[in-house]
Amino acid sequence: MLAVVLVTAAATIAGLTWWPQLLPRYAMATTDVLVWPEASAERITPRPPDPVERFTVVAVGDLMAHLPQVTVAKTGSGYDFTPCFAPVASRISAADLAIGNFETVMAGSASGYTGYPGFNTPDAYAESLASAGFDVLTNANNHVLDRGATGLARTLDVLDGLGVLHTGAARTAEEAERVVMADVRGVKIAVLAYTYGMNGLSAPEGKSWMVNVISEARMVAKVQQARAQGADLVIVSIHNGTEYQREPTTAQERLEQAMVDAGADVVLGSHPHVIQPMETVAAAAADGTSRTAFVIHSLGNFVSSQRQRYRDTGLILQLEFEKNLRTSVTTLMGVSYVPVWVDDTISAGKQTRVLPIGDVLADPEYPGLTSADRTKAQQAWSDTTTHLGSLDTTSSDPASVPFYASGS
Repeated sequence: MLAVVLVTAAATIAGLTWWPQLLPRYAMATTDVLVWPEASAERITPRPPDPVERFTVVAVGDLMAHLPQVTVAKTGSGYDFTPCFAPVASRISAADLAIGNFETVMAGSASGYTGYPGFNTPDAYAESLASAGFDVLTNANNHVLDRGATGLARTLDVLDGLGVLHTGAARTAEEAERVVMADVRGVKIAVLAYTYGMNGLSAPEGKSWMVNVISEARMVAKVQQARAQGADLVIVSIHNGTEYQREPTTAQERLEQAMVDAGADVVLGSHPHVIQPMETVAAAAADGTSRTAFVIHSLGNFVSSQRQRYRDTGLILQLEFEKNLRTSVTTLMGVSYVPVWVDDTISAGKQTRVLPIGDVLADPEYPGLTSADRTKAQQAWSDTTTHLGSLDTTSSDPASVPFYASGS
């Protein structure tokens, strides 16, 4: 055993002594030996891209329920408004969050269903909206008290039963204080809503909190409250402006800018019943960095029985966002819109349908349309795209018009 140890030790010492002297000659004589180069600089591994969450928000304008709409929705067993929204349901439901202005109330059948000027609509109307994919309905508008405080309360009860979020009106003071916050895969989206008034009506004494009436100071505070509660995106719906005017008033623009300055990311206008222009607005984030906000002065009617030019035309506004999950910064990435036109007649009889105009124009055989209908749809497309503008590019959806792209 001792002999083995001595031989091994001797071999080791010899190797350490003579091998370094032999190595240069061996390396020169051997052409296929790979020699690792000396490090001349620190090796840097690029950091992988930040993880992001992309999501889309869709918004439409006034969801009216004039009596002719209710009449044609009557069935043998009740009411069915599904055909009205069937042509656009796929685009509504495809969004991560879909918002509309619910400009009617559901006070129940006992007092009768009515249209303008004092609305009361069957529950089936809201059911069809939920089925079409609407997630949030705003109630702050001039018809929210058409059937008084009880009509308002029952409307919100019905929406709760359908699992639809609502904002702009409340049944209790505690509910009025809450910020309505939708969760889209961990992204928190606050939706606020306010109206200029209620057609001369008012909430019961001591309950002014039932409807959010425009007050710049209170609105600014609410936007800031939403941010403080962790909102990644703040959307403010404002029901004001001059009916049937295609351009915003100075008062509209001033209030919208105040919301952006307060921290709102999106301002949605309603009430004029016609489309008014939209724009992106440069603003500052809370940390002083720049951000892009978006304002549409009026989304116009989405569905109604108003048949005049411009009033029978609306749009599906499509907003694309990206939240950086490392920095928690949410950025507007793109804006597009789908012009729609309300058709109130089909070959099988009278019905109300919201039609994506691009689909109609692309299909000469689109069912239920007369040549006169197609002419009106073409005019509505031209009116809308000329008024709102578009990017010089095309969309993957032939019925959608690109308006804004980040970095363009």
